[in-house]
Amino acid sequence: MQRLIIFITIIMIQSVSRRTVQAFLSPRSSHNYNIRFPLLHRCYSFPSGTTTNEENVITSLNSEITKEIIDERRNRLWKSLRELEIDAQELDEAAISSLEDPTLGYDNRYGKSAIRTYRSFLYSTKQPTPLSTISATAAAHRCARQIQFLLNRHKSHQAEFVRHHDAPQQSSRRTFPIILLLDNVRSAFNVGSIFRTADACGVSLVVTVGITPHPGGSGQEKLQKSALGAERLVPSVHFATTRQAMEFLRNEKSDYQIIGMETTERSQLYSDYSYPASGVVLLLGNEVTGVDTDVMNDLDAIVEIPMYGAKNSLNIAACAPVVLYEVLRQWNLPKLE
Repeated sequence: MQRLIIFITIIMIQSVSRRTVQAFLSPRSSHNYNIRFPLLHRCYSFPSGTTTNEENVITSLNSEITKEIIDERRNRLWKSLRELEIDAQELDEAAISSLEDPTLGYDNRYGKSAIRTYRSFLYSTKQPTPLSTISATAAAHRCARQIQFLLNRHKSHQAEFVRHHDAPQQSSRRTFPIILLLDNVRSAFNVGSIFRTADACGVSLVVTVGITPHPGGSGQEKLQKSALGAERLVPSVHFATTRQAMEFLRNEKSDYQIIGMETTERSQLYSDYSYPASGVVLLLGNEVTGVDTDVMNDLDAIVEIPMYGAKNSLNIAACAPVVLYEVLRQWNLPKLE
């Protein structure tokens, strides 16, 4: 009896495990081909120093995949790669070369990730077989886009003149007497982008008001997607109303000028205004209604960015860096070493 119970338990575990793996590998589970199509080195391996060719690859997969299927995938992928101006033939040669002699490593023109993604698309046994024309073409397009991204990333990492790494510690941030006041900004993605700009420009504090998404509060998950960690580097404080925030700033930063960024009849050109070195607060308003009219009379100045098109203003995430860098330019800060 005990043996029967153990046997039934094993059968049930195997059944559940099989369904879990199938669900994970389903084409509907993800658009990430690094997940959907396991990398080729996980599908099979060859002893170091041995030579191989595509027929050996197909044999080693020990599946129903055929040369015709691989050729069909290659044709579709090459078409998509060429539309992106990627030399598909050279990439294919680099992929085959990495299989023929693993000791040579990966062609440095393309990098490890791009070559693996290319190989995985051609030889994976997890793709639906046969593919319909529409789904096969869409799969090839997605894979080509992924390869394009990986190639661009590899080239960027190879370029010695490009900085790729964030500063290791928060203490390395250099800050200036600049505060950003966000007045009922609606979009968490705009706020996240502004936090990144605030970090880049040495802003000492971000003040959020009302419905504005903020760290530790409403909308923080979406904010984090565009802030990419900057919300943890730049100090912030939240207030229920703009009036409360203004009172806080007047009391705590009495030597700072509060300057609104809005298009009005009273506005000055942002590059003509002289920003005091004692400190500035830049106030940005809601994407639709702008800065709260109730507090405009309490501002020290209002500046605007000139608009030469039909639209009245820029997105606030685009406005913030324009004015911030103008402030830093006027303060004539020394260049980074």
